[in-house]
Amino acid sequence: MKKHPCVALLIESSRTYGRGVLRGIARYTHIHGPWSIFAQERELHSGIPAWIKNWRGDGIIARIENRRMARELLRLGLPVVDVLGNEKHEGIPGFDTDAEAVARLAADFFIKAGFPEIAFCGYRGIPFSDRREQALKARLATFNRQLLVCSPRLSNYPSSHIQAIEESGVAMQKTIAGWLRQQRHPLALVACNDVRAQQVLNACREFSLKVPEQVAVMGVDNDDVLCSLSEPSLTSIQPDTERLGYEAAALLDRLMRGHRAETGIRQIPPLTMVERDSTDVIPVDDPILVRALRLIREQLTRGIGVKDVVHRAGRSRTDLEQRFRRHLKISIHGEILRQRLDRACDLLRQTDLRIDEVAGRSGCNTSAHLCRLFQRHLQTTPGHYRQSQRT
Repeated sequence: MKKHPCVALLIESSRTYGRGVLRGIARYTHIHGPWSIFAQERELHSGIPAWIKNWRGDGIIARIENRRMARELLRLGLPVVDVLGNEKHEGIPGFDTDAEAVARLAADFFIKAGFPEIAFCGYRGIPFSDRREQALKARLATFNRQLLVCSPRLSNYPSSHIQAIEESGVAMQKTIAGWLRQQRHPLALVACNDVRAQQVLNACREFSLKVPEQVAVMGVDNDDVLCSLSEPSLTSIQPDTERLGYEAAALLDRLMRGHRAETGIRQIPPLTMVERDSTDVIPVDDPILVRALRLIREQLTRGIGVKDVVHRAGRSRTDLEQRFRRHLKISIHGEILRQRLDRACDLLRQTDLRIDEVAGRSGCNTSAHLCRLFQRHLQTTPGHYRQSQRT
């Protein structure tokens, strides 16, 4: 191999996901390089550029769209790493965002929020969409819940051409709205990606379905521009694309040095879920209780107590306790503790904050207070909980 490896990047720069992968590759090369990078502005489904057939390089990182593209890249006789993860390709290791981890974030959020029904809307026949649908279905099954599915298939487009299907999804908004109207409300809906989620939001607005009061919508990819342009702004799960790109570059580096790697798809869990207006709803038909629950959520980090909730709700403690037990089967104090524990668990799973910082952000006075909360309700410590979620 040359002193500076020559690496081609066949990755679209037109989307947030692809740009995140490129940033991860850049970070690896800045630390472990330098590499001579060959890249150009690309869209999804740009195929293999003509120049690469006569290119004298050392390795390729690509978003491999189908088996034909995989075969053509293998004929070049160079190490190749796939960062699309549509399917396993013999002789090519790949990376993808973990569909099971995405489903876990989405399902757990909506179940904790108390939604009676959870739905999925995707593009039937598109591999990443089908994987996320099946993963969400499996996750809900662990709670003895069923997934409602609205994924109309469009037969006029090849199933592998995601951009064409995304564009044609606009024509299905009336069908989606009709399906949503037939469901029980409030309904929580997870879309396969942010493009599909925006189409669902447009369908709701055009056909007078209130978001998030009737339909709460969540996307995947956290495309900040698309999420901000959506009305209301779109809650979305943020994939760890930079880590994916970094690890793909590290693997290609080993391959270019003559090491062998097992083929198959390595799953990279998402970073977090970014909450915005499209899911900002409490699915309880009691405005007094909704006000109290929203107050607990908003003031959690300030150490809110039962007296604060009662005072701000403008009701007697007896009346408010009855509302909590009637609708939520829990006391006011129990709900405050539940929200603190949920917030702490989310922070431990999704960040590297110190335990005392997690305690402060979840409304506990000290790390010792947080440890007692974990021991009492989960029979473990915050440190052991974090470790168990990352193994």
